Amino acid sequence: MTTTPWDKRYYHVLANLEAKGLISVTKEKNSYQIALTELGQSRAKRLLGLPSFEPIVDRMKDVKRAFGARSGSSLKQMIYKVFDEEVGQRRLGEVIEA
Repeated sequence: MTTTPWDKRYYHVLANLEAKGLISVTKEKNSYQIALTELGQSRAKRLLGLPSFEPIVDRMKDVKRAFGARSGSSLKQMIYKVFDEEVGQRRLGEVIEA
């Protein structure tokens, strides 16, 4: 799998989810708040019950336990601190081979 620091594809994914009415994106000062809409919550609950999504659900529960309600900025700062050489010192868009 390859990815890049600040992978611009995420913006397209967020725009698609917002266009489908699954998330709302609001700007608050210098950050963006992303939240599930009622429709998004309904669809997420439906996915929770599907066996094919069980590994993803289990992993996301682990992530929530580990990181709780930390902000995106907080997570970004932690990633840059812990993975400085792998992420922090790379140019925008440079491919990371994993």
